[in-house]
Amino acid sequence: MTKYTQNDIFNLKGKTNWKRVESKTEKEIQKEALNNKDAPLTSDYDAIKFKPRSSMRHKLGL
Repeated sequence: MTKYTQNDIFNLKGKTNWKRVESKTEKEIQKEALNNKDAPLTSDYDAIKFKPRSSMRHKLGL
């Protein structure tokens, strides 16, 4: 496990290629999102079942 200070986190550099992202159309972004197996999209049915984190913590006694 790696520990980071607040300053370390603030200074982290992302790996996102923003020029590439900004050059894409909405259709291209949607197509890539649908094909991304690492981050499947949530259906409306599943989204309705999501609970706010505070209610889950309460149920767990945290």
